[in-house]
Amino acid sequence: MAGSREKKRYRRQSKTVVMGILLVTLLFCGILFYKTKTLQARDSRYAEKESRLEGQIEEEKKTAEKLEEQEIYMQTKKYIEEIAKTKLGLVNPGETLMKPKEE
Repeated sequence: MAGSREKKRYRRQSKTVVMGILLVTLLFCGILFYKTKTLQARDSRYAEKESRLEGQIEEEKKTAEKLEEQEIYMQTKKYIEEIAKTKLGLVNPGETLMKPKEE
């Protein structure tokens, strides 16, 4: 009789241990699932931010190209003459400056 009690007790303890292990395993799986979802969300935010920054880089490259073109243009004789005429009111020899009449 004492042997059958011990077997029942051993089976109960075994079931308790198995249930404990199962519970801990499910807990770890739940944590792993949560962390996976969190990391996927963060990854998608970073991918979106990366694409926005790449767009800004392209815009800045275009702006830099325009500035380089403007710098080259500003070193030409045509630009210097244009500024001299518009800002300073100067004219080339033989040219007449005509301004519209203000009313």
